[in-house]
Amino acid sequence: MTSRPLSHWILLALLVFCWGSAFAFTKLALRGMTPEWVMALRLGFGGLLLLALLLFSNNRLTARWRDWRWFVALGLVGNILPFFAISWGQQQVPSALAGILIGFVPLATLALAHFFVPEERITLPRFAGFSIGFAGLVIVIGPGALTSLAGDGAILMGELAVLAGAFCFACNNVLARRAPDMPIIAKSTGVLTAGAVAGLLVASTVTPPARLMEAGAVPLLSAAGLGFLSTGLAALVFFRIVDRAGATFVALSNYLVPAFAALAGYALFDEELTLRTLIGLALILVGIAVSEWRRRRA
Repeated sequence: MTSRPLSHWILLALLVFCWGSAFAFTKLALRGMTPEWVMALRLGFGGLLLLALLLFSNNRLTARWRDWRWFVALGLVGNILPFFAISWGQQQVPSALAGILIGFVPLATLALAHFFVPEERITLPRFAGFSIGFAGLVIVIGPGALTSLAGDGAILMGELAVLAGAFCFACNNVLARRAPDMPIIAKSTGVLTAGAVAGLLVASTVTPPARLMEAGAVPLLSAAGLGFLSTGLAALVFFRIVDRAGATFVALSNYLVPAFAALAGYALFDEELTLRTLIGLALILVGIAVSEWRRRRA
């Protein structure tokens, strides 16, 4: 067995940086704008980057209505709903905790794929991994928060909003398996474009665009970084790794992004890393690793 080239590990590190930094960018953007505008600008900037790339390639966006129905569906489930839910949730929870909760994505994908993707049935190792990961999430959120909404319910609602965003990402993973076959750059550009248009319409309806003039430079630059780096560039790096190294290798990012987000929140915002959070993070990662064990051996 030959070792992987250094370029694969560099691309993986770049992907983890792009996705892991999203929580810090979101935290900064929320200091000057509402969650719906964080979502809309993230999609808008990401879509602009991919549209610019499409102009310099030999591909073009499809004109078929059937394809655009898929773009709208994927844009809603994979972008608008999760980006808004996560942005709203981060008003209540630290970015480090939000990054850890997103570690639920591969576990939720595992459960959904069992029912909707015939070749991805849950095996005993996968079931064990799901159970361990769920235990980690309960520890991260805190059993007390789950049983008592009379106290600080706002924090629990924020945690549940982030988990809802993670669940949307999982639904998007399964839904994308049934999307029409076309060049990756055209598909990703179409999804982000549809999501950006719908997101901007929703944000404009909820909060007047004029309010953005009061946001300040740091929130606006953070939203731009969120769109260009954590959305547009991340999509390009992701598809490049899949093309060069395969989907199994890129799955490593699911292990690393929560840890990166937790460390970034600690380093940038002095967010506390409690023992309970670290234990929960460890169980989430162990759960993902156990669920992938047989696949990695194969």
